[in-house]
Amino acid sequence: MKPRNLPELVTFVPNKFQPIHNWFYFKEGFSKGLVDWLVEEYNLQAPVLDPFCGSGTTLLAAKQRGMESIGIDVSPLAVFISKAKTRHYDTDELKQVLEEIKSKKGRIEKQAVDNRIRKLFFSETLGQILELKSVIEEIEDENAKAFFLLALIDTTGRTANVVKVGGSLRKYKKGRLPARKLFFGKCKKMLLDLERNPLPKVEAEVIEADARHYRLQEESIGSVITSPPYLNKIEYTKVYKLELGLFFRYPQTQLRAFLGDEPKQIEKYTGLPLVAQAYFEDVEKVLESTYKALIPKGIACINIAGACFPEQLVETDEIIAKIAKQKGFKLRENILARYIQCHRDRGIKTGKVRESIIVIEK
Repeated sequence: MKPRNLPELVTFVPNKFQPIHNWFYFKEGFSKGLVDWLVEEYNLQAPVLDPFCGSGTTLLAAKQRGMESIGIDVSPLAVFISKAKTRHYDTDELKQVLEEIKSKKGRIEKQAVDNRIRKLFFSETLGQILELKSVIEEIEDENAKAFFLLALIDTTGRTANVVKVGGSLRKYKKGRLPARKLFFGKCKKMLLDLERNPLPKVEAEVIEADARHYRLQEESIGSVITSPPYLNKIEYTKVYKLELGLFFRYPQTQLRAFLGDEPKQIEKYTGLPLVAQAYFEDVEKVLESTYKALIPKGIACINIAGACFPEQLVETDEIIAKIAKQKGFKLRENILARYIQCHRDRGIKTGKVRESIIVIEK
């Protein structure tokens, strides 16, 4: 049965109140509640695959249910967050390392930070972040290092003079926030989460790769829960350039709102914008590899929304459902989650598109 709060479940908002899930706010993601509902409603089997795992909601929710899972993402930030949220931690060891971090002085190397990133912070705030980063990087235990680095990445986003709006960062002065104090407060909260919500020792494998080209062993996946990048919506390297620039390398693959790197005319998608044609060609590749990886009768659940173009609206769910059938899937359901209003030219409404969950079976 379709839950009444499905319009909210397809967003990340409910995760703000979920321990461990809220260690990093990934506004493009969906909720733990959506994963739980899909697993129960369709009796989904492990291992669960998410080929666009983002911040690891599918993987962590599966782990909490004692299910093995596999996540794939092209973003090093997404892969790191997913791994950090699904690792096995010893809280006593983490507390000991935390005391060591408090007692150490680290290096401050502002000259190593790109000027475009540096100007997003007050100098004192950035100095505290860089000092903590240098201390954390010297931690030998990989689990502990990941735990505290994630806490620092979250703190960095909260103390920078920007907010994430739509598909970009918008400058917004927050004042001279105490980065060290906020960091240690975040660590305390994360430790409490682990103590009060122990995780089953079930493996979640996370792979940094391009889902269009990565191949899993045939018939090795029990089910799929995923949400591909939405067509014509967000350039992920822009939205998360702060975290990528300070802590990771920029990915070579463009993390665009369409999957295709080179939009071009594709005959069977004639009539759609070139960006959409490239997008659906790449969806074909992902669905083809997904079909091969799923066990017989395996189910895939895909959360996707339509796209708003100035010249037309594209109902993405209908086209993806058609592609899935062409690849051998049987369409079980196309569930409407909510409608999204489209705008152009300073707020002129141009219509609505659907956000849906496509349920397909091998």
